[in-house]
Amino acid sequence: MSKSFLNAHKVRGLRNNNPGNLKFTAISWQGKIPIKQNKDKVFEQFENITFGLRAMMKDLINDINKGKNTVKKLISEYAPASENNTTSYINSVCKSIGVTPDEKITAINRKFLLLLSRAIIRVELGDAHKEVADNDIEAAIDNLGNVSTVNLKVNTSWIRQFTPALLFFAFFF
Repeated sequence: MSKSFLNAHKVRGLRNNNPGNLKFTAISWQGKIPIKQNKDKVFEQFENITFGLRAMMKDLINDINKGKNTVKKLISEYAPASENNTTSYINSVCKSIGVTPDEKITAINRKFLLLLSRAIIRVELGDAHKEVADNDIEAAIDNLGNVSTVNLKVNTSWIRQFTPALLFFAFFF
């Protein structure tokens, strides 16, 4: 069973089961606490931490698929400069996941989602990020379903290295 920090005496992102600190929207996230029952009124609240992590990942995946396919573009949208030290946020995420700010995100997989989620909640929750275990993040990934990467521009230049003759031999021998 997923753990819940709802309304506990914790940092805001934990007590809302919203470690990505998503602001309240009209989106019908799975496990979302309805506005009439939401005690925060600014940020989303979720039934448990898995639903909060899942919503954060869905939001990030949607942004990546809409062309925000670098950490710089993604975090600039996710944590705008009007509310955050976006440059510091970008640098922290890049350091955590081992990419440069303008490096294109070419694949979304379990490892990437785990690293990206951990990096974001480390910034959003500070030291309290340790209360969110990797198995909590993995449970949210399991609940995502099919993760579409339809709009990602994957480098396929390596394919040109194969001649028809080489492909013939590779297939038949």
